Amino acid sequence: MEINIFLFYFINHNLQNSYFNFIMPIITNLGALPTILAITLAILIYGIITKNKKIIHLTIVGLIALALTDITISLIKVIVAEPRPFVALNSVHLLVTEPDPYSFPSGHSGDIFAFATAFGFNHSLKIKNKSIKLAWLLIPIAIIVGFSRIYVGVHYPLDVLVGATIGIIGGVAGTKIGYNVLKKKKNKMLEKL
Repeated sequence: MEINIFLFYFINHNLQNSYFNFIMPIITNLGALPTILAITLAILIYGIITKNKKIIHLTIVGLIALALTDITISLIKVIVAEPRPFVALNSVHLLVTEPDPYSFPSGHSGDIFAFATAFGFNHSLKIKNKSIKLAWLLIPIAIIVGFSRIYVGVHYPLDVLVGATIGIIGGVAGTKIGYNVLKKKKNKMLEKL
């Protein structure tokens, strides 16, 4: 716990600067469930409009990953009931309001890592005739969001690490469950023909 508090103060105090004070409260919102759901639903609508089944399936997988992650983190938060750093520690630089009183694990980190895992490892971008996994873009964003949760004063480093781990597991599980369900549904449709 001492190293957790030491690292929290190092990030929350020693790394403080006016640029980060402006940008980190914005970045931290990328991990908020409503933001991630809005992005996922926008991708789903795009998939429906363009009739792209791969994109539609990807968003279904992403939604399953988010549900698994968010439910798991919500249950752990209530069971552990660890107060946030700005409640438990003195002189925290708090840059955002946070109505949820519990700190462990980080829901923002879990959700952004679930999204990055489900979308990043299951979709590729074509750049100059090369196929590059979207994860190369999404994982660094997820890491920065996790860092921001500590910087803005609402999570300890361990909260972020555990939240990210749950998110990655949720992303992998969501992928396996989602594609298995879609495969079974497709097979049942073929049987009816």
